[in-house]
Amino acid sequence: MKKLSLVLIAASLYAADIGTLFDAIKKQPETKIDNLQVKNAKIVKKSVINSLYPTVNIFSSAEHYNAPFSLRPVTPTQSAYLLKTNDSIPFSQNIIRIGFDVSMPLFIKTIYDNKEKMSHIINAAKYKAKLNLLQRESMLVIYLSNLNYLYSLKKALSVQKNSIQESIKAIEVGVKVGRIPEFKLLRLKDAVNQIDIKINDIDSKIADTNSKIYTLTKIHLKKPINFQTSSVKKEEFLAVKPIKENIKASLLDIKAKKDDFLPKVFFKISANRGFGWAYNTKDSVALNTASAGIYINWNIFNKKRNSEVQKAKIEYMNSKLTLQKTIKELTSQIEKIDKTLKIVNRSLSLAKKSVKIKEELLKSAKVAFKLGTMTVDEYLNYENDLALAKANVANLKATKNSLIAQKAFIYGNNFKKVFK
Repeated sequence: MKKLSLVLIAASLYAADIGTLFDAIKKQPETKIDNLQVKNAKIVKKSVINSLYPTVNIFSSAEHYNAPFSLRPVTPTQSAYLLKTNDSIPFSQNIIRIGFDVSMPLFIKTIYDNKEKMSHIINAAKYKAKLNLLQRESMLVIYLSNLNYLYSLKKALSVQKNSIQESIKAIEVGVKVGRIPEFKLLRLKDAVNQIDIKINDIDSKIADTNSKIYTLTKIHLKKPINFQTSSVKKEEFLAVKPIKENIKASLLDIKAKKDDFLPKVFFKISANRGFGWAYNTKDSVALNTASAGIYINWNIFNKKRNSEVQKAKIEYMNSKLTLQKTIKELTSQIEKIDKTLKIVNRSLSLAKKSVKIKEELLKSAKVAFKLGTMTVDEYLNYENDLALAKANVANLKATKNSLIAQKAFIYGNNFKKVFK
């Protein structure tokens, strides 16, 4: 069973594609934390709605008074009758009560304001969660682009190494018979050694990049992930959407603070049973008391609320200015990305042509070197030129993918549709 699990794990390392990595990001704690923020906002809204429902309390008390106190209000005629008949009068110094009360708001305008405000806060939380997810997906594309570049660079160096080793084999016979000076052979071997040093350094960078990818996805990669890019769809900047929702929420917050000055209407029901010992007969007495009514609470002067309204207005202005600032910055970023992409695409086309030319030049240089009409350093320069040209192509591809990822993030595109 363990062997089977290891085989499955090993297969997953090599079967991963960019879509699988995007899915893996959604399962990580960071994404779950963002989703919890949305869930928390929904719970807050629910608590606002729940405040419209009645509240029911059960209570009990044991009270002692310094003079006999009424268990329940007694009418004058009933009091006179009890005195005439010498019955127990419901007044006692020690009273025990058990009962319940029900309270329900009939009109509190701020509750409805806050309910609507929370709807916008929930939308803002959803947009922020999406923004954070796309940011992580954007970073993944950038890391994968860098990883592919490093593998391409390593491949180019390996091809260069093999090419030089072929040249080494070709001149080793000449060195043995003394026709070719040993210096040339040592120079070529040193060039191979320098390439091995570069490859070792690249392996270290690959490990570092893989570590960053693992942090995002919890997936180990053992090879580059090739993917194709599609055009980015121009949409409203994603980063401005949560700000717009916050602006709407701020306006409702101002309204709620102002509506808090309006009267509040409640409906209340209260009932209890009181137990005591009549002060005139010392007999036990138990009476029920109940009431129902509509109550209006109007706080006509509260200086603190004026400050809260002003504070809400400042929050609203801050959100509006943040929106203007964000739009300005993102517009500038998009313009810069579009200009850079045009330059990169042009450079990429030229770089690919350069690779083809340098491949042909290297073929001629190898022949010239073997014939002895070219020095070893001149020949190695052609090898280096081709390797650098290939590295430049890989670097431009990585840069292009990174720019497209940034643009897709700004517009809030679906990364699975842009990168396949």
